[in-house]
Amino acid sequence: MLVLKDNFSTFIDSNRITSNFDFMSTSVPPQKKPVAKPELTAAHKKWNSAVRVLKYFFLSFIILTILEIGIAYWLVSSRWHLLLSHEEMKFYASEVEKAERPPENFMRVYSAIFPNHTNTTLTQQIFVNYTSRFLLRHTELDDKPHCFCDMTYDIQKKIFPELNDIEWDGRLQDLEYGFGMEKYTTPEKCFYYVMQYRIPDLMRQLNSKRYSHIKDKSIAEMNDEEVLELILLLKSRSRYNRHKNPEKFEKALAHYKEKLQAAELKVD
Repeated sequence: MLVLKDNFSTFIDSNRITSNFDFMSTSVPPQKKPVAKPELTAAHKKWNSAVRVLKYFFLSFIILTILEIGIAYWLVSSRWHLLLSHEEMKFYASEVEKAERPPENFMRVYSAIFPNHTNTTLTQQIFVNYTSRFLLRHTELDDKPHCFCDMTYDIQKKIFPELNDIEWDGRLQDLEYGFGMEKYTTPEKCFYYVMQYRIPDLMRQLNSKRYSHIKDKSIAEMNDEEVLELILLLKSRSRYNRHKNPEKFEKALAHYKEKLQAAELKVD
């Protein structure tokens, strides 16, 4: 009886050990050995090095280009002060401030054809207009930002002869003068000022017989089609001459009529 009891105890103890071993073996999964990464060949190393160099090159190129553009913009926009004092520029700008707004029918039609002309700054013109023209090769300029402050220079040179005595180096004197003008007046006033001189100057050059429908009226009395023709003549008197280039004139007039109608539909 004692022998059977001892054998039974031994059997239970052996079962406990086996079950504990099975539990430990199932609870801890076998770990996989890490797979060694394949070593890069000499060709791969050279390729990675070349890609890294190209990344640094293009990043440096972009940074240097931005710096050069920023410096060039600062030089052009501030150089007027080297040639004119603030008091002198304030005086010339005060003449621009006196310009009266063109009649409402002209402004309504002109703004529909050129939506980004009357309130555009020179900064917008340089970075938006010139970029799209030179980089993107856009030739349609009607919708591009355009500022008239640089155009005040040619007008004021005729009125104030002392401006002709200033020796501007380079070919950007009108642009540099425009930045100075913009400091003491607004692009909208510059537009009014330029139109104040350009429209009467155009009227003097038009043939009285051929353009009696325009010359014999004030702008406020013109209908939309007559204002459109006036705008085309301001853009190019020779190209859009209804008598010399009737096809080009009719095509441009029809295009501007469509733009005017589209602009009015948007407002409605």
